[in-house]
Amino acid sequence: MKSSVRRSDRGVRKEKSHGPLERHRDEISRCVKCGSCSAVCPPFLHARAESYSPRGRMALLKAVLEGRLAMSDITIDRLATCTTCLACETSCASSVPVTDIIQAAKEQAREESGTGVVGAVISSVVKHPALFRAVAWFAPVALHYKKEQAGSSTSALRSREHSQPLGAGKVQRSRKTGTKRQGAKGRVVFFPGCAVENFQPELGRAALAVLNRLGYEVIVPEGLKCCGRPLLSLGDRKGAQELAVHNSALLAGFEADAIITACASCGLTFKREYPKLLPPDAKRPVLLDIHEFLVDKINDIQFTPLNKSITVHDPCHLGRGQGLSKAVRDLLQRVPGVTLLEMQNADRCCGFGGVMRLTHRGLSNGIAEEKVKNIIATGASTVATGCPGCRMQISDALRRAESAVTVLHPVQMLEEALGNAE
Repeated sequence: MKSSVRRSDRGVRKEKSHGPLERHRDEISRCVKCGSCSAVCPPFLHARAESYSPRGRMALLKAVLEGRLAMSDITIDRLATCTTCLACETSCASSVPVTDIIQAAKEQAREESGTGVVGAVISSVVKHPALFRAVAWFAPVALHYKKEQAGSSTSALRSREHSQPLGAGKVQRSRKTGTKRQGAKGRVVFFPGCAVENFQPELGRAALAVLNRLGYEVIVPEGLKCCGRPLLSLGDRKGAQELAVHNSALLAGFEADAIITACASCGLTFKREYPKLLPPDAKRPVLLDIHEFLVDKINDIQFTPLNKSITVHDPCHLGRGQGLSKAVRDLLQRVPGVTLLEMQNADRCCGFGGVMRLTHRGLSNGIAEEKVKNIIATGASTVATGCPGCRMQISDALRRAESAVTVLHPVQMLEEALGNAE
C-alpha cells in the first residue's frame, strides 16, 4: 500500500499500518527494552546512540506501527545501519526476531518511499550478471579494497575449464546434468556467489583446487545469479524472490552429491531466506558451506606444515548464522604447523554489513577498527575468515592500521598445504 505520509520526522499517520511490518506487531511488543542486545550490537557500541541499538530500532518501529511516527528518513537510515550480525537475537531473552523485523521494515519503507539512487543502481547491477561483470572493476574502488588484495576483476571461474592447474579432474561451466566422471569420488556443484565470481576469484580457485585434490568432480553451472541478499538488504523482496526461484530451478537440474559455496552470506541466504522466498511447491536446494562439507573428509589427507600463526575471525553469517565456528577451527588445526591464537570477541561483527559498507562508511570503518585492534593484539601473522565480505573489510582496516597481517579464507590455507604436499 502506498502511503501519503511525508518522509519527515514530524509527519505521522493516524491509520494502522497494513504493510509488511504489521505481521510483526506482536513480536515487536515482546521487546521489553532490557538492553541486553545493546551490549553486543556493533553499531551501538561504536556510535553510542540509542537509535543505533536493536531496542532503539524496535522502539522506532513500534512508534511507526502505532501511528506516532512516520517511516521517516531518519528511521530508514537507522534500519540501514543494522549489520544483520544476529548478535541481538542470540542475546534476547524474549526471542525477538530482530533481523526479520528490520527486514520487514525495509520492505515497507521501499513500498512507501521507493528506492534511492544508490539502491536503484545496486538493484540493477545485482539482477543482471552481465552488467555486474562489466562494472566489477569499480567494486574495489567503492569498497576501498586494494587491487592487489582483490585479485583480478575478471573471474577465473568464467572459462569452461579453469585457467590454472587444479589437480585431478576438470572444472567446467555447464547446464547439463550429465553423469559423474569416471574415477571421481563424487560430483559437487559449486555456487560462487557475486563476491567470489567477480571480486575474489582466488577464493574460488582455492575451493575448486581443494575439492579436486580430494577427488571430486566440480561443476560451476552457467547462468547462476546473485543469491539475493543485497536486494533483501534494500527491501526488494520481489527481486530477491526472482533470484531465489531462478537459482533454485537451475540447481535442481544437476545431479550431485552436494551443492557447495565458500561464501558465508550466500550460505545463510540459501538456508534461512530461501525457505521464506520460494513458493511452497518449489524444490529447495540444500546448499552446504565448504567448511561443513570438508570437515569430515580430510582426515586421511597428507598436508605439509604451513608454520603459520593464525587467528580466526568468525563471520556473523557463518558462526551465529550457521553454527560453523568449530568446523573452521577443526579444519585449520588438521594442518601441521598451524598455531591458533584466539582473539578477543572473535565472533563480533567486522562492520562490513553488505550495502552498509557503501552507505555508512564511517560507521563501518569504526567497527572494523575495533576488530583490527583485537587481531593485532594476538600477534598472529594471518587472519582466517570464511566470508569474502569480511576479508575485504578486514584487509582494508589492517591496511589503514599499517599492519602486515594477511587475511585469507581457510580454503586458501588448505590449498597451500596441499600444494606443498605435492
